[in-house]
Amino acid sequence: MLNRARNTAPIPSRRRNGAGGFTLIELMIGILVGTIVIAAVIALYITAIRGATFVTQEARLTQETRIALDLMANDIRRTGYSHPDRIEFDEESDALPRNPFMASDLNLAIHEGGSCILLSYDPTYGYIIEDPLQALDEIDEQYVFGYRLAGNSIQMLTGQIESTGSCDQNDGWETLTDPTTTNVTLLDFSLDRSSCLHLNADGNATETAGLCPDNGGDEDFYFENRRVTIQLEAQHADEPDTRVSFTDSDDRDTSLTVGVRNARIFNGSDD
Repeated sequence: MLNRARNTAPIPSRRRNGAGGFTLIELMIGILVGTIVIAAVIALYITAIRGATFVTQEARLTQETRIALDLMANDIRRTGYSHPDRIEFDEESDALPRNPFMASDLNLAIHEGGSCILLSYDPTYGYIIEDPLQALDEIDEQYVFGYRLAGNSIQMLTGQIESTGSCDQNDGWETLTDPTTTNVTLLDFSLDRSSCLHLNADGNATETAGLCPDNGGDEDFYFENRRVTIQLEAQHADEPDTRVSFTDSDDRDTSLTVGVRNARIFNGSDD
């Protein structure tokens, strides 16, 4: 009986199936899959950062060029405006009224191969006219305005000059665009889209493209409708591939054409 009891002692149970760890191959596959997922997330993050940087650069570039274009357009539209008290009338003759801001020395002019524009108008918003016949060079207000390309920046005239005859003066110009972010590669002004209405002594009217001639017969009258086309190209200073363009290209007109509100009316004998 004693031996029988010994033979019926409990036998240790075997290890359950599936209770062991991962094999080396399973670990390597898991690491590989995890690495691929992490690399995809990092690549997506970098792409998003680059996209955000590009959008920021393009927005900054567009903002700066648009501000410059708006300032230029606003001044060009005012070209030739004069307070009525400054316009000279000769009631004893049939001569046309003379606007001092359309005289030859203050008339709208483009210089330096098209990269500089000078114009004039009466800035009556800045002062009260006490003496309409006072010489313009005696008033303490800027009445000649201008924009030009200097290096890779757009400059705006802020000083006082007495003529639109030249852009050579170096004083009185302030940088309008930030050269640390914006490189302006092209700034061009053109009057090619202007038109001229000519009325001759016989009363016949002829309209032609372009500006009116500088002189003609004493009985010839001209109505000059001036339109200034502005072409501008710029690129980001750090990323040249980020650029904006307001030019005529690929049969698509993206330039800015600004109409001067004050037409120039004169006869052939006017200076």
